[in-house]
Parts: sequence; C-alpha cells; structure tokens
Amino acid sequence: MYRALLLPVYLPSFLMSVCQGAALLLIPLYALDLGGSPAMAAMIFACRGLGNMLADIPAGLAAEKFGDARVMQAGVALMILATTGCAFANNVLQLGLFALIIGLAMATWLLARLTLISDLVAVNFRGQALSTMAGLQRFGNFLGPLSTGYIVYEFGYTAAFLLIAALASATYLLLMARVTPSDAEADSSPLAPRSADNPEPEKSTNPGTQPIWSLLRAHQGILLTGGSVVFLLTLIRAARTLLLPLWGTSLGLNAAEIGAVVGLAAGLDMLMFPIAGLVMDQHGRRPAGMICLGLLSFGLLLMSCTSTPLTFTLTACIAGLGNGLGSGINMTLGADFAPIQQRGHFLGVWRLIGDAGAFAGPTLISLVTAGIGLSTSILSAAAFGFLGLLIMARFVPETLKKQPHSDAKKDQS
Repeated sequence: MYRALLLPVYLPSFLMSVCQGAALLLIPLYALDLGGSPAMAAMIFACRGLGNMLADIPAGLAAEKFGDARVMQAGVALMILATTGCAFANNVLQLGLFALIIGLAMATWLLARLTLISDLVAVNFRGQALSTMAGLQRFGNFLGPLSTGYIVYEFGYTAAFLLIAALASATYLLLMARVTPSDAEADSSPLAPRSADNPEPEKSTNPGTQPIWSLLRAHQGILLTGGSVVFLLTLIRAARTLLLPLWGTSLGLNAAEIGAVVGLAAGLDMLMFPIAGLVMDQHGRRPAGMICLGLLSFGLLLMSCTSTPLTFTLTACIAGLGNGLGSGINMTLGADFAPIQQRGHFLGVWRLIGDAGAFAGPTLISLVTAGIGLSTSILSAAAFGFLGLLIMARFVPETLKKQPHSDAKKDQS
C-alpha cells in the first residue's frame, strides 16, 4: 500500500505541505509588514479559509467528473499562480486576494487527494494510510516555516514566496509525469487490502442527477454531530496557525525566531502520526479525536498566559503534540462516513464544514483581537476546542469496525 501510494500521493503531498506551511506562516507576517494591524492580518489570513470553502463542493464534483488526477493538477497550478502573486503584492488587499486563491488551491488539491485514497484503501487500513499522509503534511509544515522564516529574515518576502512557487512547480511536474488519469485505475489492486468482507477496493460510482440536498437529508445526523466536531477542530487548528506568529510578534520575536518556534512545534506534531494511525485503527476514531482536542485546547489555554519566549515555545509544543495525535482524523472520519455512490459529493460537503471552521477561526481571532485583545482571542479558541471534545465524547459514533482476528491477519499478509 505505502509503496504504491508513494509517487502518486505521498511525495506530492509532502512537497505541497511544505508550500502550505510556508505560506501560512508568511501571510499574516507579510500583512503586518505591509502596515496592517493584527486584526487586519487575521482577516487576510481568513481569506485563505474562505477560498477553501468556495472550492470544496465544486472540487468534489470535478473529481467525480474529470478524475482525481486532473483535479490534483489543477490545485497545484492554482498554488503556483497564487504564491507568485503574493511575491509581488504591495498592499493588504492584493495579499488578501492571493490568500483567497491559495485557499482555492489547497481545497482543490486536498479534496482530490482524499477521494483517491478513499476509493483505493480498505477501511481497516484507512487510518494508517491517511495518518501517514497527515504525518508527511506535518513534516512539510515543519520544514516550510523553519526555512522560509530564515529566508524572509535574510532576503525578504518576495524571495520566500517565489521559492514556494518554484516548489509548487516541481510538484506539478511530478504529477504530470507520475499521475495520469488512468493511474488510479491501474494501481487500484495493490492499494486496497482484500478481506472476506471487502474482496475488491471500494470505488465510487457516478451519482448521476441525484441532488446534493438528498445527500444532506440522508446524512443530516452525522453532518450535525461529526460535522460539528470537524468544524470546531479545524477552527482551533486554523486559530493556532494564526495565533503562533501573532503572539510571537507581540512577545518581540522576529520572523526567523517565530519560524523556529513554529517549526519546533510542527516537528513534534510530525512525530506523532504513527501513533495517531495506530490509535485510530486499533482503538477507534473517537479516542484519537478526543486526545487531539483535549491537548490542543489545553496548549492554547496555557499559551494565553505566557510572557517569555521559553514558555511560549513550551505551550506551542503542547499544542503541536495534541494536533499530531489527531493526524488524519478529519479525513479518516469523512472517508468512513462517506457513501460509496456519492463519495465525492459527501467529501466535498465534509470538507466544506471543516473549511468553514478554517474561515471562522481567523475571523473570530480578528474580531476578538480588535474588540478585546489577543490573549482573550486565544482563550476563546481554547473554549471552542473543549466544546468539540464534549461533542465528540457524547454524540459522535465510532466508525472503526473491528474485523475478526483471522481476517485481520489475512489483510496484513
């Protein structure tokens, strides 16, 4: 499974995660450098979440109509365009526009990538496959801020954004060379382990003309409960990504120092993905989600009380640990709940719910920071995380279906 996914999915995912991690650090810092206030920087950052929301459902429909490979390529092409535009933006409005396009790019890329793995990987191995992908994404989020923070410090924002665009271009060339529209069909058999209950890989079929409203009605229960958890978890993840550079700036740290703190937290985050995958596939999705929400919220709660670089770094690492223990949880839950016949539709809606949180988080930070203060906005984000923990514990059903021991041994062989 891992060997077959390496070139078409895992390597491009790593490269794109470096681009994303670097861009997410630079957008709020560049907004401040262009003369924006912390509240304005938060709103510019929120434009990325808005772009995610706008692309989710269209990307799901496009993946079903044109194929996962073509939609993945389109997402990378948008990233090249957006980061090149950021390199030459000279005011916060232009930066906000290109942040929106970065959101469109990442949503398109991530949705197509998720539908590909959902189609080809059996449910009892899905947590490990997706947590590995999330782990690679976290490795990229470790390298991206660490390297670009230094590049900004030495060479400026234009050079840093152009480097991101060059890396996205390399990803596009890799996809063109290694991921053709027929690759998913040609490689499907080695990717999905067989079992008595799953003799063939699950493959979505065209939903035809069935309206999306019928999908929403049929799955309204899980979209309200599981969707609420995904919304709140994505909200605090986006808030954390924004708050780290803003709070670091308020403590007097420069771009290179903030990049080092963010990179260290991302490194700890990255190391947790094997544990996250094993917890999801052996103990269940709910325990993994609850551990993630609890530690992530606790780290943010402590961060609001920090006043030195050392304590700031320690709390950032606690939040990173919690985030890493939830590697792939949103994607795994979405893939588990998605109906086979309307997988692209469902995952588009699922990502829309999560990306609404990615938009709401920075928007909330902007409003609270402008009205009350930055430390209060951190406390607000932590409170939403604890609310998500409560909903996960009480209302979200477990989606891991345990196989008989003999079937599990056959799958592993």
